[in-house]
Amino acid sequence: MSPVPTLKQLSYLAALAETGSFSAAAAQCCVTQSTLSAGIAAMEEVLGQKIIDRSARILKLTPLGLATLEDGRRMLAMARQIAERAQASCRMPLAGSFRFGVIPTIAPYLLPRFLPEVQARFPDLDLHLEEDLTDRLLARIDEGGLDCALLAFPYETPGLEQHVLFTESFFAALPPETLCADTPMTLEELGAQNLLLLEDGHCLRTHALEACKLASEKASGNFRAASLPTLIALVRDRYGMTLLPEMALDDARRAGLCIRPLEAPVPSRQVGLVWRRNHYNRAAFICFGDVISRY
Repeated sequence: MSPVPTLKQLSYLAALAETGSFSAAAAQCCVTQSTLSAGIAAMEEVLGQKIIDRSARILKLTPLGLATLEDGRRMLAMARQIAERAQASCRMPLAGSFRFGVIPTIAPYLLPRFLPEVQARFPDLDLHLEEDLTDRLLARIDEGGLDCALLAFPYETPGLEQHVLFTESFFAALPPETLCADTPMTLEELGAQNLLLLEDGHCLRTHALEACKLASEKASGNFRAASLPTLIALVRDRYGMTLLPEMALDDARRAGLCIRPLEAPVPSRQVGLVWRRNHYNRAAFICFGDVISRY
């Protein structure tokens, strides 16, 4: 059998790509810089080609190095899963390290509600939280950096399992002292408004536009917020109106916004969990989701 790169060598490569320097990568891997350099050189000897472009002024991977990094991250994730499966076999379903991601349009509204119960019910759970955009959370799951994430659907997640927890409606949020009719707002009325939405990259922007059958050009190009609290503040200051998911309505009402339902079929989004397909800890994730769904 021909020699192959070891998991340790692949971990050195992953650390190099993440930190951008041999010294920082060595510190991350808890080895000396000479040990890490020797490991990379040994892997290049096994592969018969260079994976580090040493002619570049900054650390740069060769095309083979980039391909090896991508496959290596998957192999490292699988190796971690093997170890975690063995450790989890003699523990409670929700115990030990749990790396959990959540998107910004959900985190400030749901986390404060369900985390106290999670901490009370599962005292042996070592929860690590990451808040980020959907694409980056999915990449972290794919490379093994996260176990599970709380996202909004519809969203394509190839190779991952989706577990929908609940569906919530969108509402129109208008400036304070707006004459709010009791009747639902029509799509025609909505299209005539100065619509403020989140910046590109937030799935809520896409969900809102698609759910209300609006083109991206309908959203105001002068104001694009990075968070729902910023959108609420802009509407409060009368720069336009916006669309909010149901979980954000309490904050909107505290800001004095006028909340109006939308005409049927009411636009909505699904909120749920996503994890690697066939993950050994699937039962624990579903248990975790059951806690979230009550809030």
